[in-house]
Amino acid sequence: MADLSNTPLPTYRLRRLEWPVVDDRCFHDLANRAAQEATPDAKVLADGLIDAELVKCGGFDDSLHEDRGITNKLASSQVMKRPRKQVALLHALYWRARQQSAVWRLFCYLVALSLLDPKALEAPVELHRLTHAVRNVWQQLCCFQLPFNEDNLDWEDHPYELWGSYQFSAIRWLAIMIVRGCIGDMAEVMKVIADSRCLGSLSEEAYDAYLARPTSGCFTSNLNESKPLGEDEVIPPFEFYLPNNVPPPREWTKEAFEQVHYKFIREFNHIERVYKGYFNFPDDVLSLEIDEER
Repeated sequence: MADLSNTPLPTYRLRRLEWPVVDDRCFHDLANRAAQEATPDAKVLADGLIDAELVKCGGFDDSLHEDRGITNKLASSQVMKRPRKQVALLHALYWRARQQSAVWRLFCYLVALSLLDPKALEAPVELHRLTHAVRNVWQQLCCFQLPFNEDNLDWEDHPYELWGSYQFSAIRWLAIMIVRGCIGDMAEVMKVIADSRCLGSLSEEAYDAYLARPTSGCFTSNLNESKPLGEDEVIPPFEFYLPNNVPPPREWTKEAFEQVHYKFIREFNHIERVYKGYFNFPDDVLSLEIDEER
């Protein structure tokens, strides 16, 4: 397994599988923990988090984006004057956050190895504008076991009820970053991803099937790949915070990249604190050993 210690990541997070899986105790134990009443303070923090994320994705105007599973739940609660389904919403939030944290870990690793150019972060991203090159890379990334397994989950077996359009947003983001900023050979990038195990092991059968397709092949890096058309604002899915549209620094030094990284970490840490506090997870289930936040 690859050594990720040269990336600006909290050391405790390098010790766990970041991509969420259904048998992780902080997910599969929710049925029991949901029956335990959260404290009033935890409920206030949860509502604040949900409200903040709702604002980012356009509020209740679900014509702006496709994540209607979330906004419809929230809108119906508001109209009917009923309490929000906080458990389901927090579960969706944290599941999405962990996927993005796993993908960001991998992005940091590829940048540290000089396989990706951080300039890829500068242009805004349109997640649903999959060019031929992005779709090509996305299909390769879906040959790794963790996204592959999630893609093949039956709808009724999915560990949370609010799915919406999010399912592969984090993997799409990574595919866009690779097409924008890949330095060198895609085969080398795939090997490094496989060695890192951030997305699990590579399914040789799935990858061989991909390579046999007539559409597989090379691409030319393009820093504006999947950039939105026109000047319309891009509305992200509910709880999407992987960096894009980052103001370009004078130079992408280590310090400049770490500024972007720690902004991401602060947002993730806040979500994780609220989630842990709401369900009152013990440290052996969900640790908050946040030793790298700046």
